[in-house]
Amino acid sequence: MANQINVGVVGVGALGSAHARVYHELPQCKLTAVYDLDDERNRLTASQYSLPICRDLNELIGKCDAVSVVTPTDTHCPVALKVISRGKHVFIEKPVTSSVAEAETIAARAGERGVTVAVGHIEHFNPAFTALAGELGQPRFIEAHRLNRFSPRGLETAIILDLMIHDIGLILAIVDSPIAEIRAAAVPVVSDTDDIANCRLQFANGCVANLTASRISAHPMRKMRIFTRDRYASIDLKEKTAELYRLFRKQGGQVDLPSKYTPVVDAGNKRIARLGVTVGSGEMLALELENFLSAITKKTPPRVGLTQATKALAVALDIVRVAREHRKGSAMPTPPDSAAE
Repeated sequence: MANQINVGVVGVGALGSAHARVYHELPQCKLTAVYDLDDERNRLTASQYSLPICRDLNELIGKCDAVSVVTPTDTHCPVALKVISRGKHVFIEKPVTSSVAEAETIAARAGERGVTVAVGHIEHFNPAFTALAGELGQPRFIEAHRLNRFSPRGLETAIILDLMIHDIGLILAIVDSPIAEIRAAAVPVVSDTDDIANCRLQFANGCVANLTASRISAHPMRKMRIFTRDRYASIDLKEKTAELYRLFRKQGGQVDLPSKYTPVVDAGNKRIARLGVTVGSGEMLALELENFLSAITKKTPPRVGLTQATKALAVALDIVRVAREHRKGSAMPTPPDSAAE
């Protein structure tokens, strides 16, 4: 295909290998290089895609127009800055960096070099979430549960930055108001970092969001429930399903329902109707990387850029801080009942 974007992947562990596979499959780009500090992983991945072995990061950058950074979070900033310094576009997995200051440094350098930076908040590409775009109104209460079974992978990252940040990003995308108050608790159970966390976000406009994350649950769950003045939405991010119910008030003795709504209940001068939600298909990572490549080609902002990712990181770090303060002030913090369901 003409005008393909040459892409590379730095860090080819489990997620980085998925990046390499997707890039290899997408027609609008060409996977030209991979690099990993682990020599065997580096060699095996290069061999898998018939690529020459890159011996260092600079060699990879020289072969690419755009690079995915899928390395430990504390290396995101130095790796991304090196890529940007060579005028190359960069995709950074979440969390974008270890600190807001690092994210702001990347933004400044990217602006100077005129390169595109996208960040891997993959749930923004979940078809169950995007199916309700424009239908949610102004949320008043949100409840999010993200529960995983135990896995030894990723235990070095506190659960708020590893799992909860997904839901933080989604909530910030649908609530147009600054956060006024945070309450949080987090508990280490099987690792040296927090394994269960719960927080309550109070927004200035009155909306409240309650988030729970666990990586020691017996039953995996990724659900979000959203309540507005006249709507209720339930999104199953794991199963990729969504439903929305809306309250319509009768005027002149009748209700004119939009054709996309099906009546469910008549209640006096009110009617509850269900929205016929069509959930799209497609691999989320492929949709995400396609959006990154499209942003480069069309010179448009990616769906999740540095601004959104930095806001999510800032909130996540504030939750971490509040949870630590809570633990210091409590002899035995109690995990939320729903976290281990």
